[in-house]
Amino acid sequence: MNTLVYGGWFGSGNLGDEAILQGVKELFIKKIPDINLTALSENPEYTQKITGINSVKIESPKTLLRDTNSYLHVFKEAEVYLLTGGTPFYDYGHISRAIHMGLPALNRKKVICFGVGTKPINSVKGRLITGTLLKNTSIISTRDSYSKQILQPLITTRIPPIRVTGDSAFILNPKATCKQSKLVLFCPRRLDEKFKALYHQEVERKQIFRIRKRQAIAADMLIEEGYRVCFLPFHCVSTDNDLEEIRIIQCLMKNDSEIIGYPKDIESAFEIIGRASLLIGMRLHSLIFAALQRVPFVAINYDIKISGFMNDFHVRRYLIEVDRESNKVFEVAKQALENKKDYSLNLMKETREVRKRVELEADKIVSNFIY
Repeated sequence: MNTLVYGGWFGSGNLGDEAILQGVKELFIKKIPDINLTALSENPEYTQKITGINSVKIESPKTLLRDTNSYLHVFKEAEVYLLTGGTPFYDYGHISRAIHMGLPALNRKKVICFGVGTKPINSVKGRLITGTLLKNTSIISTRDSYSKQILQPLITTRIPPIRVTGDSAFILNPKATCKQSKLVLFCPRRLDEKFKALYHQEVERKQIFRIRKRQAIAADMLIEEGYRVCFLPFHCVSTDNDLEEIRIIQCLMKNDSEIIGYPKDIESAFEIIGRASLLIGMRLHSLIFAALQRVPFVAINYDIKISGFMNDFHVRRYLIEVDRESNKVFEVAKQALENKKDYSLNLMKETREVRKRVELEADKIVSNFIY
C-alpha cells in the first residue's frame, strides 16, 4: 500500500515535525506492516536518516516546473494521501496548498487529514480556497479543538464531522530518564514581525519584546532561587533559528545561563527534557515532549496552537497571556514546581487519553480508507 505523507515541514531540522512523522510511521507500520510510506521533505536524506521513511524533495510552485513529471509520478503512484501536522492550513501560501491538495484530485484520489492544525483563516479568499480544497478530503481530524472550530464551518460536503484527536507525536514512547531536581529548561521560539516567514501568528514588536523580557526575568529569578537554567533550541535554520532568540533573551538577563546544543535527533531531545523538573516553552512539541515524560511545563501564548494545546490538556492555569499578565512567568513556574506531583499525574492521564484518540483515528483510517 503506497501512502504519501506530507503537510509538516519535514526535513527542515524542526524536531517537532520530525516527531510527527515518526509518530505516523510507528502508528501505521504497526497496523499495516507492509505499508510503503513516502514523505515529502525539505531534505529527503535528512528525513530518511532520522525517521527511516523514504522521502522525496518537496517542490514549491516555482521549483515544481524544473522536474514536473517525476514529481507528478510520486502523487500518481500513491494510493493514499495522508495530510498531517504540524499546521498545513493558514491564510496565505494558497498556491502551494492548492497544488499539493489538488494533485490527488487529478489522480481521482482523496486526501485524509490526520491530526492537522490550522491558524485563523479570516480572509474571504482564504476561507473560499480552503473550503474548496477540503471538498476533496475523505476524513478530517485535528490536533486541537480550536483547529476544528476554524475548519468545520468551511466544509460544505457531506464528509464525516471533524474529530479532535491529537498530535501523532503522542504515540512515541521515550525511555525513562533520571530527573535533575534543580534543572529548568526554557524552549523559546524565534519571533519576528515578519510572521509569515516564520509561520507563526502576527506578533507586534512590543509583544515580542515583552515575551523576551518576561522569560529573562523568570530565568534570573529561578537562578537566584538555586535552579540550573538551560535553554534548549528546537529549530536551528537560518530563517527560523531558536538560538538567535535564546541569545537575545540571555542579553536581557543579569545572571549567566547555559545553552544546550541542538539535539541530534528526537531521542536526544527526549533525554534532555526528561531530566528536567520544569519546562517553560513556546515550541509546541517541547510541551508535548514534556507531557510524554510527565515533566510539568509552563507555556507562553503567542499562537493559537499553544492556547489550543493547553486548553485541550486542561492545564490553562499554566498558560501565560502576554497581553494581560505582567511578569507572572516566575510565579506560575513556582506553582507548577510546587504542584509537581499532581501536575505529573494529570499529564499521565491526559497523555493516555490523547494517545487513545490518535490510535482510534488511525484504526478508522486503516479500516475505511486503506484496507
